[in-house]
This record gives sequence, C-alpha cells and structure tokens, in this order.
Amino acid sequence: MGAGAAGLALAYHLHRRGTLYQVLEQHQPGATWGQHYDSLHLHTLRDVSGLPGWPMPAHYPRFPSAFQVQSYLAAYARHFDLAVQGGVQVQQATATAAGWHVATSAGEYTADVLVLATGIWHTPYVAALPNIARFSGTVQHASLYRSPTDYTGQRVLVVGVGNSGAELAVELGPHAAHTGIVIRDGVELVDYPTSAMAMRGLAWLFRQLPEPAGEWLLQRTRRNFTLLGIPRHSVGALRSYPVVGYELPQAVVAGRVTVYPAITDIHGDWVRFADGQQAAFDTLILATGYRPTVGFVRDALDFDAAGYPILQHGIQSTRNPRLFCVGFHYPPTAGWLQSIGAQAAQVAQAVQSQLSAPLLTPDAVRPISAVVPR
Repeated sequence: MGAGAAGLALAYHLHRRGTLYQVLEQHQPGATWGQHYDSLHLHTLRDVSGLPGWPMPAHYPRFPSAFQVQSYLAAYARHFDLAVQGGVQVQQATATAAGWHVATSAGEYTADVLVLATGIWHTPYVAALPNIARFSGTVQHASLYRSPTDYTGQRVLVVGVGNSGAELAVELGPHAAHTGIVIRDGVELVDYPTSAMAMRGLAWLFRQLPEPAGEWLLQRTRRNFTLLGIPRHSVGALRSYPVVGYELPQAVVAGRVTVYPAITDIHGDWVRFADGQQAAFDTLILATGYRPTVGFVRDALDFDAAGYPILQHGIQSTRNPRLFCVGFHYPPTAGWLQSIGAQAAQVAQAVQSQLSAPLLTPDAVRPISAVVPR
C-alpha cells in the first residue's frame, strides 16, 4: 500500500520475481513529494537516489528538487508498467486466518500478505508543548509551510531541528522580523556529499564497524557548533539523523536566526525557554516530524514510545508474520532513498517466503503478495 519510492521499489522487485501483486495508492505515484514546501530538495546525491533498475535522469541537478523527484517516481511506475491503482483510499485492513481482508474506497480486497509502504512523511506529528493552548498567535505544523514570504515581518519560532526545521528557519531569516529555532535534544550537522562513490563507501563502512568505533569516528570527523549554541545530539552521532549543510550555523553567525533551548512555558505571545530567556512570537511552526500512516492496520502492530512500529529485522510485524513494512526505517549514516532499494529487495524475498509457508487454515496457498481484488 503506497506508491511512493518504497512502494515502487518493492513493486519492481516483486515484478522481477514473477509474484502477483497490486499497489494501492490514495493519489498517484510520488504524490507526497508535491505536498511540501516550495524549496524542498534531496539531501542525497542524484546518483545514489534512484530506485532499482532505473537511475534518475542525468540532466537532473546533483540534489534534485521535490518536483523532480515526483516526476521521476511517476515516470518510474510507467517505465516498468508497475501494477499501481491510484485514487484508492484504504479504510481498514483486517487480519484473517487465510491472510487479509482490506476495505477501500474502491471496494473490497483480499490478500495473503500485506505490505505497508505508506511512508514516514505523510502523517504530521504534533508534539506536546507546555501551555500551547495559551498561545495567542498562530500555531501550525511544518507540513502547511510553503514559502518564507508568507511570514514577512512576523516573529516566527520554528520548533524542531531536523532537515526541514533547519531549512525553514534559514529561509525565514531574511523575511521574518525575528526568526528563532528550538533545539531541544541537540543536532548533528554534516556537509553536503560530493561523491556518490564516497556515500556508498561510507554507508558500507558504518555497516561493518562496531557501534563504539563508528561513534568514535563520527564524533571526531564532524564539526562541532556548540559555541554557537547548537549542541550536539544527546543520543550520539551514530544514532541521530544528521542535518545536511551548514546553512543553519551560518545564519546564526549572521544574526538571522536565534537558537533557543526547550520551551518551558507559553502565555499570550510570550514563550519562555529552559535557560530563562523569554521572547515574543506571532507564529509557531512545529517542525516536529511525521509518523507512519498505519491507522487502518494499527491493531496488527506494536509501537515504541515515539510512535513508530516495532519491526522484526526492520521489516516485519511482531504481531502478524504476514504484515510487512518497507521504508519505515533507514540508517542515519545513509540516505533514505540510498537505502530503499536494498530494503525493498529484502521485503520482496520475505514476502515470497511467507507465500511458501503454510496458512493458518488448511486452505491452499494462493500466489498473491499484496492486495488483489476479489
């Protein structure tokens, strides 16, 4: 379910294996990439971001825009004639003894194995903030942000410092009357990659190194911006997803962005921070991330404290062996698109193994890997 990069990569591998499948997509292939802010672009190089079997076009820039990624994914689905049914909203998926029953806006489906490729950047996550209901200005999730010119002359606080939060703060700086960014747990910053070969080599190296050695290496090779008020991440370099580029510290040095620690209180337009500072804002932009879209099958998954599914080997439900997820986890030392092809191949192989396993009933196994119309 889902025709973003993960779903299309999985469909490619299932197609190559000769496994019957059907991809259900609420919109059209790659649609999520057209739903974010105007300046969104990849942080991984074009040459390591293509899906299996078909690279991104050579005329794309080194870091393609969101629009270019969306166009590429749509072309990818057409190029391989993948079985994608668009305009279908999945309402409920129910486990049965023989597999799955899936209710959708296009009717009822059955499947032996269900694979979720619904992505981790579709359902906004709104973190709880102290007394947020008392804020007198505008509160919005970063998913609603489009352009910095919409905030000209405003006092804006970006809450969260992932790649999106950092980029929003940087581009708001020249337009807003005052731009702040909340960095609660710290952040790791890395330079833009310059070599596809180096990216692949480093990803391989960190898969081989023991974790203490990998952490030691990253701590000593990454730049430290603590003196600018940008602390390093509390969980360590190897366990945190880095912000790519040094635009944020540059904006801090230039006085265009002010860094604040965790929020401790909000009253009216005033925000108080953990170090005792107070500042007034017109708009709070919550760059607090997203969570996987799994509500329609929630009862078949276990979740960690952060709200992410707990998966065996990073791909399989701990509650139902015939439920898989692809694209929900990726290593911090390799980009998501850089990793998705290998994970999709792993899921395709696991799906085929499940199709060869005995069902929970004496019914014969049907050669179906994903939802297929009854």
